[in-house]
Amino acid sequence: MKKVDLVVDMQYGSTGKGLIAGYLAETGGYDTVVNANMPNAGHTYIDKNGRKWIHKVLPSGIVSPNLKRVMIGPGSVFSPARLLSEIEDSKDILQGVRIMIHPNAVPLTAEHVADDKDVAARIGGTGQGSGAALQAKVNRTASVASASDDWYTSLVCTHEEWRQALLDSTKILAEGAQGYSLSVSEKFYPYCTSRDCTPGRFLADMAIPAQMLNEVIGTMRTLPIRSGGNTGPCYDDQREMTWDELNMDPELATVTFKQRRIFTLSKKQTEDAMFGIMPNKIFLNFCNYITPDEVTELVQYINSVAQQYGGSVQFLGYGATFTDIQAL
Repeated sequence: MKKVDLVVDMQYGSTGKGLIAGYLAETGGYDTVVNANMPNAGHTYIDKNGRKWIHKVLPSGIVSPNLKRVMIGPGSVFSPARLLSEIEDSKDILQGVRIMIHPNAVPLTAEHVADDKDVAARIGGTGQGSGAALQAKVNRTASVASASDDWYTSLVCTHEEWRQALLDSTKILAEGAQGYSLSVSEKFYPYCTSRDCTPGRFLADMAIPAQMLNEVIGTMRTLPIRSGGNTGPCYDDQREMTWDELNMDPELATVTFKQRRIFTLSKKQTEDAMFGIMPNKIFLNFCNYITPDEVTELVQYINSVAQQYGGSVQFLGYGATFTDIQAL
């Protein structure tokens, strides 16, 4: 019954979850992909042929050649229009694939976006409506499983169908969003996202029983980033850098297009996330940002922390595409 592999970010987000999820999907034989995204996160995947997907709703793992099901979990908040656009962009690879929306997922509304603006201004959030939508769900005022379009309602499944789909799946790739250090229960509150970014929370937000979890793939950057603006402090053993210092063009956020803040790696952050996530495998991305000797030294350090939890670095990333990933 252990058939779910879960991708979880170990820093502040934007570590390349979409990239490793796409890579795993293309190489791992998954017949089901599932997530519980909110509109404050976007994931990018570029395959070996250069085809690019930028998803805010669909999992990056839709590229699996074995795909039978795409499942959008009950913890999801999303724009139906955005979902339709992503389906249309990928209709050639979604032929014969069942897309399932959990009946407790929340369609995003203009009111959610408007209600989120004050919080976004105060903590440097994306202002996409995620927190307001979750608040409406908790208040029992969100219109779950509802939209006016027939195509949407045809994708909403029942609780029983969701459960059966998980049971019928042979191998499931589950994709988390954002990063462990942005968890609402972690040390950077209130400069955080609207939920925890942990394996337990993601499994719950995807209505996946914990006993189905096979392994956790943790994702890290050599140089972590935070969203731009007044998005809060960093760990006291890391330093905020400048893009000029790195002699690089600034990275821009997938959702807001703001210039990202970049930092040196924090050992405290690494050790906090290693305990909170306990990954079996680790994807260390943006190795092209540091020297080969620094990569070797960093992998040795990460492995020294991960080994007590049974994990190790299994993949290195040197760019934005499938072909830039090196399996160790």
